[in-house]
Amino acid sequence: MDIDRKSDTRTEFAKFGFVEASQRIEGLHAKFVRHEFATHVHDTWAVGAVLSGAKDISPKREPRRVVTDGDCYALPPHRPHAGRSVSDHCEYVMLYVPDQEWREQCAAYGVDPEKFLNSVSSRPQFARQLASFVGLVLRYPEMVAKWTGEWAVFCEAIFSPPGCTEFAQARVASACGSRDFRIVRARDYLREFWDKNVSLAELAREASMSTYELCRRFSATYGLTPHRYQLVLRLTSAKSQLLQGASISEVATDTGFSDQSHLGRHFKSVFGVTPGTVVREAARSREK
Repeated sequence: MDIDRKSDTRTEFAKFGFVEASQRIEGLHAKFVRHEFATHVHDTWAVGAVLSGAKDISPKREPRRVVTDGDCYALPPHRPHAGRSVSDHCEYVMLYVPDQEWREQCAAYGVDPEKFLNSVSSRPQFARQLASFVGLVLRYPEMVAKWTGEWAVFCEAIFSPPGCTEFAQARVASACGSRDFRIVRARDYLREFWDKNVSLAELAREASMSTYELCRRFSATYGLTPHRYQLVLRLTSAKSQLLQGASISEVATDTGFSDQSHLGRHFKSVFGVTPGTVVREAARSREK
């Protein structure tokens, strides 16, 4: 998780940041003990998760709506709500996403935005994913803005059904083959511009289909969403360069990652080892 955790539950803090990607996306990581929010609304979607403690988000004079450790929720624009700790503290993260951007991402994965996390639900994994992405927004906003694939990969993780491993996806690709020339065209486009920031809308135009149809057909054929496919292309190129003796910092820049830690996080998630491990093994091989 990319969020710094505080051990002292009595310490209050609030960290705010934003990125100017396709639309402005804001993040908040906060912990309150005594502070109470007045009833208010946002003009964006408010997607939140409690990391520890508990809070009541209901407006005054309405039934309590308590969100506790590991719970998540999403509020549509202009939905009245408040907030106050109902334990010794409440530490949480929030993501504020413009309505158009949130609905476009939901449509791409066939998700009804009105039903997604419509009520408080216990989803510890989603809470961790949200905390990790908010951490990126707060620490490395230029990275998220530079490559909107970070945002797309996060949306893929929360909207796509679980249980599909990289190995199983590879088998799906070989079984499905290249049945739809539009999907092949989209794949070739990603291969040609693997180091560019290719948006779903741009790729959908190239394939002459909607973003939802593109995501669905592309995933069925290749076992990966378009942005995940592009991410793997970048990482494969990074590994090849590392094996040829390039430095980690040079490779990170060349393959579109903001720094070594950004590259390392995704590299290990796909290959199971860090870039440093590959560099050491490559150097050892050359010495033989």
